[in-house]
Amino acid sequence: MSVEWLAVRRVGEWAGLREESLEDYLLLIDPIHENAIENPNSPVDGVDDSQSNYFDLLNTYVFSSVEVVGFLKERGVEQEVVAKFEKGNVPIQEAFNQYSVVDYGLDELVDLIMLIKFFDEYQDRTGESAVQPLEKVHTLIYLVNHRLSEEDSNSTTSLGFGMLERTGFRYTFRKREGYVWSDSLQRDIDRLVAWSVLDKEIVEDPQQEWDLSYAISSGKAAEMFLIRFRSELDSFDSLLLNEWEFKQNDVLRDLADISKVGLTDHLKTISKFADCPEGRIVLNGRAKRFENKDDNTEIAINA
Repeated sequence: MSVEWLAVRRVGEWAGLREESLEDYLLLIDPIHENAIENPNSPVDGVDDSQSNYFDLLNTYVFSSVEVVGFLKERGVEQEVVAKFEKGNVPIQEAFNQYSVVDYGLDELVDLIMLIKFFDEYQDRTGESAVQPLEKVHTLIYLVNHRLSEEDSNSTTSLGFGMLERTGFRYTFRKREGYVWSDSLQRDIDRLVAWSVLDKEIVEDPQQEWDLSYAISSGKAAEMFLIRFRSELDSFDSLLLNEWEFKQNDVLRDLADISKVGLTDHLKTISKFADCPEGRIVLNGRAKRFENKDDNTEIAINA
């Protein structure tokens, strides 16, 4: 994905578009964007011109187009946001920066690192470059937390979460038909895709039982991150993180090769899932925050 097209995507995310709406937005804009680049009256001579001129082109010929504005209205985007598209003054640099540099505390950063390790380990165990469909990602991550919740924490102040009280993903999962889903996990996946840490592709020949026909895989930024920090990531100096990684690897060892139908059958053997009404919370995320010497310390991620 070029930097220029990434700006188009991040504006869509800034407008609040997610999942299918974001993909539909990109498909709609593609020919409009191409025509704008080829327009002899455009403020740039190809996309290699200055960034400011390129952003002017987007606001003048792309974002303010009748098709894009109409699409945003149909998808229920806030009127204040739609107005910026109509007037051709979308704050593109702000939207770009919002998804390029994000301040994360230790709690959130650990989740992102474990997600990177999840996709790396999945590829190593299966030989497949991507996890598909999207609901399989959510189900496998849920099962990591489920296994942690079943492990005795040996805590004198146990809240009934098992090891999930102190370690594991902070994502809360709800039951859907045949799988589980976490909005907070999906937000992190979307951010990692925007930063090129993960790649997300539409599967052209999906299986009939799939609901969300997307394939998620490690992106270029993740590969560079793993190369740079491989030795540190392979030897966590934390009992809690080690326990988390053990359970994550156990889930991938046991279930990474299983189809969606097989995962659904496995979920039905778990009483917490089987007894939970559809749409209700089936498992809350990690109950406690990781300790940090300085509670105000945040880590800037540049992608």
